[in-house]
Amino acid sequence: MRMLLLLIALFAAGFSVPVRAHVTVPAVLLLVDLGEGQYHVIWELRPSNEFGKTLEPIFPDHCTYNQRMLDCGSRGLSGTLGFEGIGAGQSAAMFKIRAPDGRMTVHVLTPAQPFATVLPSFGDGGWTGTARILAAYLQIGVEHILLGVDHLLFVLGLIWIARGPWVLTKTITAFTLAHTVSLAAATFGWVGVPETLVNAMIALSIVFVGVEMRYAQQGRSTWTQRFPWALAFFFGLLHGLGFAHGLNALDLPDSAVPIALLGFNLGVEFGQIAFVLLVLALAWSYRVMRVTWPGWSRPAPAYAIGGLAAFWFIERTVILLGA
Repeated sequence: MRMLLLLIALFAAGFSVPVRAHVTVPAVLLLVDLGEGQYHVIWELRPSNEFGKTLEPIFPDHCTYNQRMLDCGSRGLSGTLGFEGIGAGQSAAMFKIRAPDGRMTVHVLTPAQPFATVLPSFGDGGWTGTARILAAYLQIGVEHILLGVDHLLFVLGLIWIARGPWVLTKTITAFTLAHTVSLAAATFGWVGVPETLVNAMIALSIVFVGVEMRYAQQGRSTWTQRFPWALAFFFGLLHGLGFAHGLNALDLPDSAVPIALLGFNLGVEFGQIAFVLLVLALAWSYRVMRVTWPGWSRPAPAYAIGGLAAFWFIERTVILLGA
């Protein structure tokens, strides 16, 4: 188990360099329907240029794109939408189409699904439109947690500290409940904490978990070892604020917030459960194969997770103080 944790932590360290740990929000292109086939094109969240790659929108052939205006004539925005360059530095991108009556249609594109088809009739409204928004933000939630290396390392530490199936179940449940509450509170504007401060504190929470992992290896009986679910709940509130910043950055219209929040939170939970099951399955396979590791490697996972989180904390604190 300890070497499994070390390998995952080292992979996260390498993966975190290009993704900047917590910067996982997709690029968002908003198309505002002005009527008569005219659309105002706005980048709500510009694509990352960290890798020197560009991300260009692809519109139906009958449409004419000129700077910030899109003219699709009488046929409207019917046909295929896509992004050229998706996957080459940008893991996901989104088209948001706002109708004159305020209704929103969302299309999330990834390297695995780089194109979307728009039907001749804009939006369906009712249950069909709601289901489409729910599905779109469920996918965003899954991608957010699976690309959020810092959140996954925190969950990894919880798996280490919470010994036993029942204790682990309570701990993961407490983390889920906590970040669900704070995610909803922040999304609806009931609480507000600067994103730079939240990101620094999330890194510090992982440092704390790394220390507790080492204490557990040494056989120390700490409050956290006895009540890991309480630790998970306390820091889960903090991580929920981090999730909320990712969701709020998408600038949802008020009418779409409840269903988008539901879909995003469900996506986060599905991704988190999948990660926990994967770690448990890998740990079980190590036990079945009776893999043994040298004694000197025992503290490596705690130091790897704690050291990486300490680097993030310093980096994010510098950003916070310079903001």
